[in-house]
Amino acid sequence: MDISVSTDKTLPIGVINFDVDKSDGSKLEELPEKTLARDFLLSGRFTPVELEQYDLFTLSKELAKHYVTGTLLIKDGQATLECKLYATTSRELVTGFAYTSSLEQIRTSLHKCTDNLVYQLWGVQGFASTQLAWVSRIDGKKQVVVADYDGFRKRQITKHSSVNFLPAWSTDNSKIYFTSLRNGRTQIFERTLSGNMDKHLFPQIDQAFGPSVNPKDGTLLFSVIGQNGTDIWQGNPQTGNAARLIYTASIEVSPSWSPQGTAFLFSSDKGGQPQIYMALKDGSDVQRVSFFGRYNESAVWSPDGERIAYCSMDSGNLNIYTSAIDGSDVRKLTSEGNNERPTWSPDGMAIAFSSNRSGTSQIYIMRRDGSGATRITNTGENSSPVWSNPIKGGIP
Repeated sequence: MDISVSTDKTLPIGVINFDVDKSDGSKLEELPEKTLARDFLLSGRFTPVELEQYDLFTLSKELAKHYVTGTLLIKDGQATLECKLYATTSRELVTGFAYTSSLEQIRTSLHKCTDNLVYQLWGVQGFASTQLAWVSRIDGKKQVVVADYDGFRKRQITKHSSVNFLPAWSTDNSKIYFTSLRNGRTQIFERTLSGNMDKHLFPQIDQAFGPSVNPKDGTLLFSVIGQNGTDIWQGNPQTGNAARLIYTASIEVSPSWSPQGTAFLFSSDKGGQPQIYMALKDGSDVQRVSFFGRYNESAVWSPDGERIAYCSMDSGNLNIYTSAIDGSDVRKLTSEGNNERPTWSPDGMAIAFSSNRSGTSQIYIMRRDGSGATRITNTGENSSPVWSNPIKGGIP
């Protein structure tokens, strides 16, 4: 874990061990308080104070005005979870939530509890119930996987023996778009997560890669390799229609839609080395965004539309930076190893990315200011994370 000073204010909150009754002897993957404490830490909004039991002195010393505890009963293959939020000084119950689920869904219930507590104390929707997709090397092949945002409950999505990479979520999180080399060249495919079949999109295009989904209408931006360079195209995955947006003899890659779907970012080497540019949704009014550094790419827009995160070559390594939309207020967030492919949490409080700082490429989550980087994968090689969209209908 990277230790750095956070510029964002966080709310200390006590997390006290749950009363766990495992009547049928079921083995828990993780104790409830551990899952909640990690959720609070990764949220970028809380600093968890973990205690075995209520301790007014410690909670007061850490300025934790509230604490969370509860019970978990596992019986006859079902789990009943109760999460309760208390005021530290008076020990009065502020609010509570109860969930009944299968054993496999205990983590889902705990993530729901976290999101409800974020709403209770911050008035906004949390992201503990969201997911991440990324590329994982499995049996020597790059495959797309999906997991809870904290890295647990990973499942393999692609199983073709070729290279599969650069995943992107559909607007309703029901599908994953990705690039594959299964036909000997880069092509874009669609996978409905409830099924097991891959659909080849835009077969009329010889080589396409790197899809980005418009959050408003579901259309895709992607790069197309042509005879005179690599251009940005837009396509409709429903109709199969596609058209070129950026016409140059340079290489344009890594398109990324704005939160409102009215503009997009991309990287181009038309100035000699890769820099970040912005264009309106029809490809017009192209403007350069990055001016600091000689190699900048993989830019993504923050959910509030105020900042971008991107990769920049720094002393021979790639690091994650953020800046304002006009390229000002540049902030360096990482400093160890190669750090690539940033992706914002749905509320903009955290950034997931891949890094080889541990020796192999793994997925990390850090706060939006670069502090509190936490590794969420531990085996194999993992890269190119992309966060799912906010859950429709508010708090799950």
